[in-house]
Order: sequence, then structure tokens, then C-alpha cells
Amino acid sequence: MDEETNFCPTCGEDQRVNDINHQKNNTTFLNVLCILTIIGSVFTIGRAYLYEIISMMDENSNYIRGWIYAGSAVGTLVGAIMMIQRKLNGLYLYSVFQGMYIITVIVASFSYGDAFDSLHGDNRATLLTSGIAMFFLLPSILFIILYWTNMIKKHLK
Repeated sequence: MDEETNFCPTCGEDQRVNDINHQKNNTTFLNVLCILTIIGSVFTIGRAYLYEIISMMDENSNYIRGWIYAGSAVGTLVGAIMMIQRKLNGLYLYSVFQGMYIITVIVASFSYGDAFDSLHGDNRATLLTSGIAMFFLLPSILFIILYWTNMIKKHLK
């Protein structure tokens, strides 16, 4: 049947009721994604702050990734709140900051592994940091894919 059909031509069932139920389920899915994003963003802000506290113990440290993580988390947090309010700009904002986070995690995982490898002559740290990075990257990549589905985008204005 066409999306614009209000009644089933065979049985006469009102399709508008099914469409409303379908929209509520999709809206619920969007809300769950946004709430999980908010929780993840708050966790990332806390993790970034911890990274910065630890890096301050080394007076010669020029570590700034914690601030990049925190900034990207604030951006994704604001984007998720905007998407709860059904604003399409929230999706764009979320995507930019999530992309920034993903790139930073990838760069960080390779730079730490290379530094360890040069000191110790093996690649165990590269494997460990890559594994940890995947732990944080997989949900980020999955969420960005889910947010860009047509099912979600049609609820954002």
C-alpha cells in the first residue's frame, strides 16, 4: 500500500492508527538513543577530566586529549538534547563532535602504542591500546550510523 493510503483496500483497516503506533515506536527508539548518548557523554566528560588530572602529575606533560574528549562530549551532549527536542541541527552537531571524538581516539591509540613500542621493542601496547580504543569506538560508530537512518531523521525537523 502507498504511505498515503488511510484504509486498507482489502480489509478496510484504518492505517492511520498503525502509522501513529509506528511513529511512537520510532520516537521511543530516538529517545533511547539520545538518553544513552547523554549518559555516554557525561561518562566521557568524567573520563576526560580524570585523564587531565593524571596528566597534571607530570609537570612536563603537554597532554591535551582530555580537553578534546571533554569538548567533543559536550558537543554530543548538546546534540542529543537538541534531537530529543526533534531538531535536525542536533543531528549535525552530534555528528561533527562524534567525528572529532572518533578521530581523536584513533590518533591516541596509535600514538601511545608507537611510544611504547619504541621503548620496549614489541607491539603489545599497540594491541592493548587498539583493543581499548575499539571498546570506546564501536558504540560511537554504531550510534552515528543509527542516528543517520531514515527512520530517525524523519522525526527531526
